[in-house]
Amino acid sequence: MRLTLIGLAFLCSCVLTYGQTAQCTKRLADAEEAFDQGRLQDVLRLLDKNDNNAKDCFQSFTVDEKIRAEKLLTKAFIFTDNPSEAEKSLVDLLREDKEHQLAKNDPSELHHLYSQFKTEPIFRIGIRIGANKSLPVVLQEFTTFQEGEKLYNQKGNSTGLGIGFNAEALVERHIKNGIEVGLGLQYRIANYEVEGDLLQQDPALAGDLIYKVKNQSQMLRVPLLVRYNLNYDKKNEEGIRLKKMWYAFAGGSFDYVVSAKYVNTDRTGGTAFTLPDDNAKLLGVGSSGVDQVAITNGSIFGGIGVKFRMGREQVDFLTFELRYDNSLFNYIDPANRFANKDVLLDIGHVEDDLALNTISFTVGYTYSVYNPTKRKQYR
Repeated sequence: MRLTLIGLAFLCSCVLTYGQTAQCTKRLADAEEAFDQGRLQDVLRLLDKNDNNAKDCFQSFTVDEKIRAEKLLTKAFIFTDNPSEAEKSLVDLLREDKEHQLAKNDPSELHHLYSQFKTEPIFRIGIRIGANKSLPVVLQEFTTFQEGEKLYNQKGNSTGLGIGFNAEALVERHIKNGIEVGLGLQYRIANYEVEGDLLQQDPALAGDLIYKVKNQSQMLRVPLLVRYNLNYDKKNEEGIRLKKMWYAFAGGSFDYVVSAKYVNTDRTGGTAFTLPDDNAKLLGVGSSGVDQVAITNGSIFGGIGVKFRMGREQVDFLTFELRYDNSLFNYIDPANRFANKDVLLDIGHVEDDLALNTISFTVGYTYSVYNPTKRKQYR
């Protein structure tokens, strides 16, 4: 019995909702017919937001119906010489459809009013995550007992791929003609592995001593960039903006090393070696670390990407981006190159002067933020 009552209540609710929806759809159709016949006061009466029935309809309208209603109200207020209400209705229209595109057959008066308002985003927020690969460039090599040059992230005996992680938030603003500027904050984990071949001094032991060390740094970076979007406002034959947009960008970054340490060491030949945890860090806290890494650095970068318009309004973007970062300064602090005695004496490794470059691939989402207000010259 109880389930039957609940079912009847639900059915009644559906019938009432359908009835209200049908009435509101007819109300909008009647308003559009009234506008076509020049009965502007009837339009304002049917869509009067102070009227409870009309107010309920605005709440139950579909998105497309709300856009039609707001646009109809805006035109009716224009032709009844009520500019303040026309502006309010246009703002409501732009809040519902952020970059609403006027049709060629829309009244010139509506086009004129539309041109007085900011319809472009005030800024965009981009979030990107992805992977990077470290590409260390040796500026000057330093050795202990190596019989040949050290290998960085190479195949052969070394298994290190130098794969790390990126996460970035960027605030972007469009300037003009597809040119954007952006400022953000990036968190980056960069890894690189070094393999050194040591000359074996004891003839009773076969083969050479080979060591591997894996260096990991965590950085906070502040990138500033300029981006050019190809075909930013280009439209197809139907007047719809292109969904895919290629872009290129370049910029610079201030880099701050939060931590840098050896996360793994390995040695083939000789006695086993375990790197002590307390002294393993290149950059540590208090007395536990030795500052072999330069805490601050800088870099320049460039890359290409592609955006795909997303959502009903097509104003947000899914992005795919390929980027190369070129470090400007030495990643290693020369003054403390030999400070880590465990690594230097026990395993025979010393850090080279190097630039820690990376190539990265990221996937992201860009959200557009709007505030439809009147342009300064028309206030």
